[in-house]
Amino acid sequence: MDWALTLEPIAKKVYMIHRRPQFRAQEHSVHLLQESSVEIMTPFVPVSVNGNEEFLTSVTLQEARKDNTMELEIDDFLINYGFSSSIGGMKKWGFEVEGNAIVVNSKMETTIPGVYAIGDIGTYSGKVKLIATGFGEAPVAVNNAMVYINPDTRVQPMHSTSLF
Repeated sequence: MDWALTLEPIAKKVYMIHRRPQFRAQEHSVHLLQESSVEIMTPFVPVSVNGNEEFLTSVTLQEARKDNTMELEIDDFLINYGFSSSIGGMKKWGFEVEGNAIVVNSKMETTIPGVYAIGDIGTYSGKVKLIATGFGEAPVAVNNAMVYINPDTRVQPMHSTSLF
C-alpha cells in the first residue's frame, strides 16, 4: 500500500492488486489509497508474469477462489507480500503456541526454560503487535535472560544517568 501511494505521483498508472477485498493496514493509509488515482483490484492474485528476457508485457491475474483470469498490461511489477507470520516447525518444539505465536509471560519467557520470545513471534494477553512493542520487549527479554544465565545479575540494570 505504501509503495502504491509512493509511486502514484510519478508513475503513469499504478495498480494495487490484493487477494482480499479489505486491507489490513493503517486506516489513514487505506483512506489515502481509496482517495488516490491508484486502481485497486481486489480480490485478485497474480498467477504469471509475461514478457521476454528484456521487458515485462503483462501480468495474469486470477480472481481469488475462482477460476476466471484476466491479463493486465504492465511495464513494471513490484511485489510486496506484506506480512504473514508463521512459526513453522517450531510448533513441534514444545512451546505453548497460540495461533502463529509463542506464548510468553511478563519476562518474555516461553514455556521452555531459558528461551525467550519477543516481537511478532511472542504473544501474551493484551499484546499489541507494533514494532514499538517489540522494541520495548527486547530489553525485558535480555535482562531476564541475563538473570537466567547468571542468577546474581539484577533484572533492572543501572541507568546510564546513575553512573555519573
